[in-house]
Amino acid sequence: MGMYDTIYVPCPKCGEKEGFQTKGGECLLREYDLDKAPSDALSDVNRHAPCQCQKCGTWFMVDIRVAVTGVVAVDPPGAVNVPNGPI
Repeated sequence: MGMYDTIYVPCPKCGEKEGFQTKGGECLLREYDLDKAPSDALSDVNRHAPCQCQKCGTWFMVDIRVAVTGVVAVDPPGAVNVPNGPI
């Protein structure tokens, strides 16, 4: 049996939630609402899209747009932050 997670996506017409399987992320049979889904799971949310709403018949998929918001400096791996800088 293959492992996956499910993201529940509201139909854009009637709001009924449909389950979209994703193989992105941990794939531990977890379930998420679209607004709470981790970004790695969202990376594959349209795997079987488009989906047809079981209530109203509308076909839909998730519109994914990725935006880079900036680049930040970080401490090296294993560094411990102290007031005067990493050790």
